[in-house]
Amino acid sequence: MSNEELFKNQIGVVGAGRIGRALILKLLEKGYPYDNIKLTYNGSIFTFSDISDNNLIDMISSNAEIVKISSILILSVPPQSFKSIGNFNLTDDTLVISFMAGINSETIKEQTGSDNVVRIIPTGPDTIRDSKAIAGVYGRDSRACELFKLLDIDYCLVDDEEKMDYIAIAGCLPAIFCRVAPDSDEAKEAIDRISEDFPEFREIACKCGKLVPDDNKDEFISRFTTPGGVTQAILNGLNMGKSLYDSLLMGIERNRELSDESW
Repeated sequence: MSNEELFKNQIGVVGAGRIGRALILKLLEKGYPYDNIKLTYNGSIFTFSDISDNNLIDMISSNAEIVKISSILILSVPPQSFKSIGNFNLTDDTLVISFMAGINSETIKEQTGSDNVVRIIPTGPDTIRDSKAIAGVYGRDSRACELFKLLDIDYCLVDDEEKMDYIAIAGCLPAIFCRVAPDSDEAKEAIDRISEDFPEFREIACKCGKLVPDDNKDEFISRFTTPGGVTQAILNGLNMGKSLYDSLLMGIERNRELSDESW
């Protein structure tokens, strides 16, 4: 599929937080037509300010309108907020791309009405903007692949959705490695142990180690972290004095809890 063909798709972004805005700004940078992108947000004055600062106000729409016009729907809301969005009643062929941790494909299909769901969990918004994002993807669709390529996302395909639990913690590693050096013995041990169950984790962790900034690490972590999210759970474990391995397990557990909390 050429960019010209991809650009004909109307994209609706549900959730204009850090990830949602990063995706939109990257799409625009890559030449995606401004008029073919719409967004919704939760009404936060802080989010609106960021939308305004980035000249995205004309994209603001309603969930009802986005559902009606979009051929590609991007879900970038916090997992805890997914249920409150309500049912979408999409057609079967509408492509739904979920950037949410925790929420599995069947749950997304049930609430949106579309059978065409692709899940992706990337590293944080800064890495998307900088064309350095690393991700794991579950589900296949040619438009999704072309979109991820356009966004410069380096991703691996996961053949078993349960492995997205490991992808969820892998996506947190650039921030976590600000606290525990990726070349430390503690990090090496944690990576080795996780890789016993998910071999791809080793390569992803190696790539994530290269995304750690040289300075302003606290600010970098704050932009990575959402309240009640997986990164926060891992950081909480480290703050409690737990090892990196045990803290990563706390992240996996939090990822599984998010699925339950969405209902």
